[in-house]
Amino acid sequence: MTTAAVAGLLLALAVLDGTFAGFRSSLGRTGLIDHSASDRRAALRGTILSVLFLAPLIVAVSADVATHPSRMRAYRHAGQAMLAVYGPYALLTLLALLSYAVLGLRQRYLASALILGPFTFLRPLVALAGAVLAAFAGHDAVVALIVCLAAGAVLTVEPVADHLWYTDRLPSGG
Repeated sequence: MTTAAVAGLLLALAVLDGTFAGFRSSLGRTGLIDHSASDRRAALRGTILSVLFLAPLIVAVSADVATHPSRMRAYRHAGQAMLAVYGPYALLTLLALLSYAVLGLRQRYLASALILGPFTFLRPLVALAGAVLAAFAGHDAVVALIVCLAAGAVLTVEPVADHLWYTDRLPSGG
């Protein structure tokens, strides 16, 4: 797989993850009420946040490769390692979301309880596992740093969305 294909797939997965993170931030209401407009707005917010958080890293990688072309191979190896972890997770998540979108209320609940809930819980671990594997696969300290920052950027979207738009629904802590 070419470096451009690896980078494109990783970017698509990261932005898609940001979209879903924004959507998750807006949840917490009953499924019996149609709130599709607010869901779309929340997904767009997550998409925008993920792009904003990833943009500096894209610039950094581009500048690094422009000044150190030999690092391209390390980025490709790191990206392939990330795809090996994130790809199957993303595919199962998308299948669960597809079933959630086309099935009835009871089946949606089942898809949410059996797949989406546990996958949301495992998401940070999957993100970190992909980053750690990529850091080792790249065999380069700069690549490892960028990979870890990218995983951190993706994991930051949901808490930032919570803080910016949904703080009124967060526990008060008291």
